Amino acid sequence: MRLVYLNKVFVDSPLPAVNFSIANAYGLAEAGSETVLMVQKKSEKLTATKLLESFHLKPLSNFHVHLNLEKKVLGIKTNQWFYIKAFKEIKKLHQEKPIDAVISRDPGALPYLAKLKKTRGIKVFYQPHNFYVDLSRRPDVNPTNAKKYHLLEKNYISKIDGVLCLQEAQAELFRNEFPDQTVLVAKPGLLRIKPYAPAGFYRKLIGYVGSLQLKKGINTLLEAFKLVGKNEFKVILVGGRSQKEIAEVKQRIFELGLEDRVLITGWVSYEQVEVYLEKISVGIIPLTDEFYNQHLTAPNKFFDYLSHGIPVVASDLPSTRSFMNPNEGGLFVPTGDPEKLAQAIKEVFKTEDGYNTFRESAHAKAKDYLWKNQAKSMIELIREVVPK
Repeated sequence: MRLVYLNKVFVDSPLPAVNFSIANAYGLAEAGSETVLMVQKKSEKLTATKLLESFHLKPLSNFHVHLNLEKKVLGIKTNQWFYIKAFKEIKKLHQEKPIDAVISRDPGALPYLAKLKKTRGIKVFYQPHNFYVDLSRRPDVNPTNAKKYHLLEKNYISKIDGVLCLQEAQAELFRNEFPDQTVLVAKPGLLRIKPYAPAGFYRKLIGYVGSLQLKKGINTLLEAFKLVGKNEFKVILVGGRSQKEIAEVKQRIFELGLEDRVLITGWVSYEQVEVYLEKISVGIIPLTDEFYNQHLTAPNKFFDYLSHGIPVVASDLPSTRSFMNPNEGGLFVPTGDPEKLAQAIKEVFKTEDGYNTFRESAHAKAKDYLWKNQAKSMIELIREVVPK
């Protein structure tokens, strides 16, 4: 099978979408598909070889990276220049050797996907990381972008071949809106499994990886941390997209009197995240109870934790239950409840044997989510739609 994975993201930017897109496309190649990854870059110096090296990925003969340099026309920057160039490339590649399917996670790519299907007969799939069809349920999104994405999803999803959702809760939303469309679940995964965090039980380092936005539940985590024990535990927050975001969390840390027990790293490279993960004893996913977290999220941090055999304590939501069963690699807690979160953290560390059981379960769960295996399932789903 020959696939193109398309994303407008700049791969030399510190965004979760970068990790996801590279891992998904590389996993498709590992699973046997000839895969072309089409993305953007800001720096002329970045090459495909350097990109793979930064993620510790070995070159594969069936994995090709097309890096499109950020383009301006008459001083105007827009992703439309990327889409126009990318789809010209796709048409050329298709002429040389037929492409079976194109996958994109960008709402902005939907008109181009629909045109590819109509004019070239290539199967096209949308891999949404959000949901804009019914904005009455989305008071949390930017109104300007949301209206644009709403029109794109509403007008074009019915004109493509299928929707590849991240988990079942999200799939149900799209099935309800597009009952005649093919809506499939293709869960994400992790690139590799690392050794256990050394001395995790004795280190007692509570970890969080990702954005420090309030909707991610950082305040609940900090309040729970204040309850778990004054000197026994420490917290590391690996993330923070902006100085404003970090400053708000630092203010809350100061108000709780936790300055000497909480470290914020700021946004760091993939390599540095891996270093911090090797030290974390338990990983927290303290999501708040809102629409996006309930139905749409597939937290990268969940896979980060599992890849290192780190026990997980997560908010109990339909989305998180799509990826983990109770006591299988970790524990669920009610959303926005610091006391329950503190109790769950203590439960993980109740005994060394108990901690090791959680850790071994997390490590075993990680094997289920290797991108190579997840991508194989995605390919099988696509084959059901693509003519033989």
